[in-house]
Amino acid sequence: MQLGFLVNSIMAQAATESGSIPDQLGISLYNLIFQGLGFIILMFILWRFAYKPLLRILDERRDRAQEIVEKSDQIKKDLSETEARSRAELEKARTEAQAIISEARQTRDRIVGDARAAAAAAAAAENEKARAELAQERDQAIAQLRRETADLAIAAATRVIGRELTTNKELQVQLINDVLTQANSNQAGNSRMS
Repeated sequence: MQLGFLVNSIMAQAATESGSIPDQLGISLYNLIFQGLGFIILMFILWRFAYKPLLRILDERRDRAQEIVEKSDQIKKDLSETEARSRAELEKARTEAQAIISEARQTRDRIVGDARAAAAAAAAAENEKARAELAQERDQAIAQLRRETADLAIAAATRVIGRELTTNKELQVQLINDVLTQANSNQAGNSRMS
């Protein structure tokens, strides 16, 4: 409402006065041109010494920011490649470790199997040797027992017959064999009874 009143009062004054509208508004053409030139000079100075350097600084910052982004992207790319290589090398190392472990287990099983076979062979050889020694000792004991039995039989026969059986060697052997056969049959009969 006041604005309308102000415009109407200015229009009424303009109609009553005989001057130009800029004069009526208090605008001087000389001041207007001087202020326009001052404004243009100010704009030139600001553009030359403030706006251009400011734009240059902003361009440099934008370039640095772009460079940082590119470097960051390159670093990310390098990092992902390095991680991929590391994973591949780690997987390769795991595979090699599994192969080494598998080979070590196979070697261990082979060595244990060889040792068991060698131990079994040694035990069998030892058992065979012990059996042979036992058989030899038994044969020696039987032979010695026969000799002693023969000597006892000869001594007993000598007493019974009253003479020595040294003259007829065949008779001695026959008597010894008879006594041994009888002793074996008596021993077999005794063992059956037990």
